[in-house]
Amino acid sequence: MSKLRVLVSGASVAGPALAYWLVRAGCKVTVVERAPILRTNGQGLDVRDTARDVIKRMGIFDRIRDKSSHEEGLKIVDSNNRCFTRFGVDESGKGDSLTSDVEILRGELAGILFDVTKDDVSYIFGDMVESLEETEKEVGVNFANGTPTTAFDLVVAADGLGSKIRGIAFGNGYSHIRSLDSYASYFSIPPGDTDTMWSRVHWVKGGRCMLLRPDNVGRTRAFLSLTAYDKSDERLVRLEKASKEGISAQKLLVQELFQDADWEISRILKGMHESEDFYMQHVAQVRLNRWSSGRVTVVGDAGYAPSPFTGMGTSIAFIGAYVLAGEISRQPNDIPAALESYERVLRPYVESVQKLPPGIPWIVNPQSALGIRVFETVIRGVGLLSATGLATLFSKLAAYLPIGGDSFKLPDYEAFRQ
Repeated sequence: MSKLRVLVSGASVAGPALAYWLVRAGCKVTVVERAPILRTNGQGLDVRDTARDVIKRMGIFDRIRDKSSHEEGLKIVDSNNRCFTRFGVDESGKGDSLTSDVEILRGELAGILFDVTKDDVSYIFGDMVESLEETEKEVGVNFANGTPTTAFDLVVAADGLGSKIRGIAFGNGYSHIRSLDSYASYFSIPPGDTDTMWSRVHWVKGGRCMLLRPDNVGRTRAFLSLTAYDKSDERLVRLEKASKEGISAQKLLVQELFQDADWEISRILKGMHESEDFYMQHVAQVRLNRWSSGRVTVVGDAGYAPSPFTGMGTSIAFIGAYVLAGEISRQPNDIPAALESYERVLRPYVESVQKLPPGIPWIVNPQSALGIRVFETVIRGVGLLSATGLATLFSKLAAYLPIGGDSFKLPDYEAFRQ
């Protein structure tokens, strides 16, 4: 029997991870990526929960851990950089802390995944899917930049929050996006005298947050976010407009929206303008009524982005890739049935991951100085529980406000035992 022909759109994390498992399942895999080369930029990504088991089964756990930033934890600081609460790194992988011991730059993770798949997967860079022509037995794919029209048995969207394929297969992409009224900017800056192996976070009024993290390449990773209470907030309108106008417009707007902040904002903004790895992101979730349309399906952020507030985007991409390929390995002659099984097995876990406590992210991004003081008082209490050995009790209480969902048990697929 001929191998299943699968096209995966997106060569960041979910796409190559899926390609790895599809090859193990006996498929012929092509990955198309619109960027001309493998992207090496991006922020730090945490690998948590069952995703650790997935990367261990892929044989890349040690490689990823070796590339980790080895940060010691997270400090909550005031405008004078005085720490009033800290959270040590979580070495369990269960998400019991705000920071994980397996944290790797997106570009380095993409490089590892490309390295372990490049010999068995056909990669096409500098092109993207333009349109799909589906029949009962296959999908004809028309590409935008010269790749010949090709037929596949299955097409998978792994092209992120703004997935083009999701829009083609499921209709208006915006209707599937649940905005969290927030935008975030990521970039690297030169290290400063105040930087250590601890990450530091500081809030200022107006729903603004600043985070600095160490990395493993001698830079400091900066994160600036703005969260509004009202969807009509003119700042959100301007951020959405800038997101379509390119990096220069985005940097200028971030400068304007943050220039009156305190702490280390002058240094951060200077580094932002000098950075070559800046990118801005709409913080949102993807909610689909169904994950498949005929012979087209989704994986990772393209299908069920949980948002950075869960800390589970990368982890759920690895888990989703494993399950999708596994279900295809069980029913290679009935793609629609395999896709139905994929959704049935994984959707309950995805929905638990996407479930945010009431008020998140707004209550953790206060708009007023008073709101920040109240929030910091709560954070001090959480830190005290951890510091006095009551973290276990706190974790049980926190179960009533789930972020990240319950742990997922990986199914056992015969094709992956070899």
